[in-house]
Amino acid sequence: MKLLIFLFLLFSITLSQCSLSANVPADGDGVISDNEFAEFEFMDEEDPISDQQSNANYQHNEQQQKEQRNDEKIDQFNDHNSKEEQIGKRADENGAEKSARSEGDFSFLVDEEEFDEFPAKTGEEIDQTHKGEVPVNKPPKPLTFAEVPSHFRSNWSSYQVELIALLIIFVYALNYAYGKTKNHSIAHKWFMDNRERLEKQFALVGDDGTSQENMGGCLIRETDFSYSVWCTGRIGCRSMHSQIKLFKRQDLLGMVIGFVRPRPDNVVHKIDLDPDEMDSFVLIFGQRKNVQKTVKEMHDLSTYVTERKNVDKVQLPASICVFAEIAETIPAIIDASTLQFLKKCEKYVEYIHFSDQYAGAKQPDDQYVRLPETHPTLVFSYIITDDNEEGHLMDSMLLNFTFFMLDKVRRYRLSKEGKAKADKKRQNVQENFLKLTHQQRQEAAQTRREEKTRERKQRVIEEEDPDRQKRLERLEQKRDAKQKQPKMKQFKIK
Repeated sequence: MKLLIFLFLLFSITLSQCSLSANVPADGDGVISDNEFAEFEFMDEEDPISDQQSNANYQHNEQQQKEQRNDEKIDQFNDHNSKEEQIGKRADENGAEKSARSEGDFSFLVDEEEFDEFPAKTGEEIDQTHKGEVPVNKPPKPLTFAEVPSHFRSNWSSYQVELIALLIIFVYALNYAYGKTKNHSIAHKWFMDNRERLEKQFALVGDDGTSQENMGGCLIRETDFSYSVWCTGRIGCRSMHSQIKLFKRQDLLGMVIGFVRPRPDNVVHKIDLDPDEMDSFVLIFGQRKNVQKTVKEMHDLSTYVTERKNVDKVQLPASICVFAEIAETIPAIIDASTLQFLKKCEKYVEYIHFSDQYAGAKQPDDQYVRLPETHPTLVFSYIITDDNEEGHLMDSMLLNFTFFMLDKVRRYRLSKEGKAKADKKRQNVQENFLKLTHQQRQEAAQTRREEKTRERKQRVIEEEDPDRQKRLERLEQKRDAKQKQPKMKQFKIK
């Protein structure tokens, strides 16, 4: 380490001596003198010629140095420009490559319709924006605004659809209010006109069905076109339900259909009798169209009755037809007084239905598990007459005829032959029903047995223990063999 320091000091001293020797000025003859004070001696001497030469040399050297600096600056500027041009070319090439790559890779993101006011830029415009230059020979696009349509116009023709919709809604609401009020007035008027006659036949008229006390005079509104009156308190009669079925005047579409197929207002009296108050027979007569429709819909009529065409002795009107279970009930029920009433009120009577096996509307056969409950019932369907003096008289005649037929049916009894036929018919219906249901029950039982057998076999297959699986297989084989054996009865002979 000391050796290195010593060498460094020696080297520095040598350099300093060399520099001093180089700075020593020469004497007048151009020979360098070794005099240490020569520098001061030359400084003291005044030589005008040498001073002028030195000044000229100094100026010439400075001028050369300035020219050299200018040349260097020019070279540096040229080099810088060339480098910038190269960098710009590379940037253009890279930008072109990137734009081509982006156009190829992200072309699906380009949506020309996304911005209407900002169209896509071209390649030249992108280059000019990168270089910070403004497009040449292209004036700026003027700012435009989209034309917004005016929503508030003074011309009412623009709102034709809205006006038509409002008109339809207004007409529908007006028709609903009118139809609802009209139906209520018709039902209320019928009830008030016939209330006195009903009160003569029943102890309670117009029961609401909810109050604990006997409060009458109640007209129950079921719907806007259906009203009900409940009456009770008569010998041999459980109750009478008078249902007023009116035309759907509150429905605008129903009103339009009503002009094509008019439907009148009607009232249906359904009287439930006490057991044993009526003999065993089923009978219906009335307008042919209404009777045939009712026979198809009701369970008891479709089961027991058949059409009776040889009724010339009764001399019924041509529009009246009869469906009966037993032929002897026709002349007994449709006697001279009934025939006179039918001829007089033919257009106001829809149908009259008597049945001791009344069970309501007919249901599909597969829905019957057991025979439906039946009870003796009388049904009278009339057309409500017009609002005039003749109409009031006709309403009273129809209601009086209802109670007249009620008393007649309660008094009527079949002959022995007719009673035997009726009982046999009911027994056959019950047996046929039991056979049908027995077959259905057998099919259901067979289905259940097959399902149980399938479950047992599946349990044997899924058993993991081999010993237990073999035991279950043996039990299953024994069960199958037992089922295949013929069933024989054994008798002991003594």
